[in-house]
Amino acid sequence: MAYGRYPTDVKAAAPAWSDFSYVVSSRYREQVFAALGARPKLPRELAETTRLRLGHVSRALRELSDRRLVACLTPELRARGRLYGLTPQGAAVLNQLVRPVGGAIVASTEDIAPRFVPKIRASTVLRMIQYLRQTRGSAPVAQTMKEWGVDVDELAEDSWLPVETCARLLELIERNFGDGSYGFVREAFREAVVTFPTVREQLSKALPLAALSRHAPTVYAQEWNYGRLEVAVTRRRAVLRHYDWTPTPAMCALFHGVYEGILQARGVKGRVVKSRCIRVGDPYCEYVVEW
Repeated sequence: MAYGRYPTDVKAAAPAWSDFSYVVSSRYREQVFAALGARPKLPRELAETTRLRLGHVSRALRELSDRRLVACLTPELRARGRLYGLTPQGAAVLNQLVRPVGGAIVASTEDIAPRFVPKIRASTVLRMIQYLRQTRGSAPVAQTMKEWGVDVDELAEDSWLPVETCARLLELIERNFGDGSYGFVREAFREAVVTFPTVREQLSKALPLAALSRHAPTVYAQEWNYGRLEVAVTRRRAVLRHYDWTPTPAMCALFHGVYEGILQARGVKGRVVKSRCIRVGDPYCEYVVEW
């Protein structure tokens, strides 16, 4: 079965997800927030637990307090003895943070709640934002970034963003620039994929498409920290299967566009068909590439 549109049976996100994205989009905020999960702590204790500088802890506490996720429990004290803990709103977000995702939990040896947060390398997101600015203009993109709530200036190429945060951006991109079919997300990634560092590295190699396809799992592993990609290649055909992940419709469109962009970059006429999808009950998402 080929999908012209992507399955959209996505449940409305809980209100806590926007706060979740805010917390985990900063490594400092995430560590300080998680360290408060066991019990309230002093800033000095948080610095010792997280091994962060006290200045970074103070900034994270200020940001989390402004978001009403953390509160000072001893406001009458000016310096020493100021104790911080999670608010009820923060406790709801912590439940999302420590909940197993995809059945996996990473155990921690520190006084931080065990957790696993699926993430994607920020270089992909940064290159997509750059592409949008070039094709759609700075003002509309700035408004989308404002709605997203992540400070792009804080992101580096080798930063890691929660997949939930990336998924929210993709939804905003489709809502603000597309028609709801996720065709815009697919088109945007088809055009922008050649600028992604790991993809560009592979494209620079003088390899036939069949050999290049076999490198796809390596690239995937460099960009995503969960799930796996398997590839079966014949002379003029590659079948790419994504296992152990929970994609949104926009993520399905993302990879559809990426695979089309690889063909386009090589100047090869071919087609990419989304033949299976986890969202409709299949055991994996499958893309068939023929050239």
